[in-house]
Amino acid sequence: MKNSRRLFAVLLAMLMTLSCLSIGAYAAGTPTGNESMQVVVKTNVGTAYPGDYITVTLNITNNYYATNMRFPILFSKNIFEIVDTNLNLQKLGQLSSVTGSIGSNTTGDSAFYPAGYSSATYGVILIQWGGTANAGLFGCYKQPSGQDCISFQLRVKAGASGTGTILIPPESNLFYRQAMNNPADGNTMYTMTAAQCPMTFTPASFTAIAQAPDIAAVAGSTTVIDRTNNFIYGLSEGLTSLDAYITTVGGATLQLVKSSGLVCGTGTLVKVMNGAVTVKTFTVVIFGDVNGDGNIDSIDAGVAVDVENYVVTWDKVANAALYKAGDLNNDGNIDSIDAGIMVDVENYIKTVNQVTGLAS
Repeated sequence: MKNSRRLFAVLLAMLMTLSCLSIGAYAAGTPTGNESMQVVVKTNVGTAYPGDYITVTLNITNNYYATNMRFPILFSKNIFEIVDTNLNLQKLGQLSSVTGSIGSNTTGDSAFYPAGYSSATYGVILIQWGGTANAGLFGCYKQPSGQDCISFQLRVKAGASGTGTILIPPESNLFYRQAMNNPADGNTMYTMTAAQCPMTFTPASFTAIAQAPDIAAVAGSTTVIDRTNNFIYGLSEGLTSLDAYITTVGGATLQLVKSSGLVCGTGTLVKVMNGAVTVKTFTVVIFGDVNGDGNIDSIDAGVAVDVENYVVTWDKVANAALYKAGDLNNDGNIDSIDAGIMVDVENYIKTVNQVTGLAS
């Protein structure tokens, strides 16, 4: 915040110096008579979740050599907040190549709100850019075709939900309407009135979603969602669908990569999708099933013995779901004891509790 205030002070001093050096400039510079500026406020995403940062961009179109620009940007206070350390104010496009300084003021000064806009409803950030002289040329912004030129970040507030707006109020009296006819000649600077240089602004609309895309256990089911290890268990053997056990929340969809043909055995991947993007992946665990066919039998017992005898090697991380599924006595090992339990389950001597993973 202190740095922003210092920068504003420097910009103000610079502009006052230019004014002093150009007392006669306003008479020399002449409006062309058709000056205008249009600013479109954009966000990099249309929806996000509490805690997410979004990038706000100002796309500015104008047909004159603007020597400086200043905009109060209001945003729905119930949706967004400013985090000064992550504001990440950037110059884009032409502003990255012409000389000039950019700064922001996030104090929420009452002067930043024109009549009709309340600080109870809107937060505000005041952004200002001023051109500087370099090698005989003054840094000016002129983009008749429009260009993204300024960006910064806002954070979606905790608990935020619903639609919000990011806008530049056209009623503000803080806009600069100063220009030059020739960036190489400081004596061609001039100012305009609001009537001489109309400005129009297009706001951005944004939706905060309180619940991120995810999965939840179906009410009344035995499903356990282990979010530490990203496992799903508490399921029945031989399942071809998980619909009776898990459901989606937050607008998610699911993509299943089944472990064996049509069967959702150990190793089945449950991908939580937000549109085309995978936001989380869970792995199904069927206790006692280590070959992924969804059943507990002598085939699994053979695999357990092979692991014990180093015929088959499992990686502790990559094959964590297999270790979880195969350790039926919970001693931390995969061995002949677990293999014996698997055979007993096949022969109906024992059963495996798919919630606890233990045999009885």
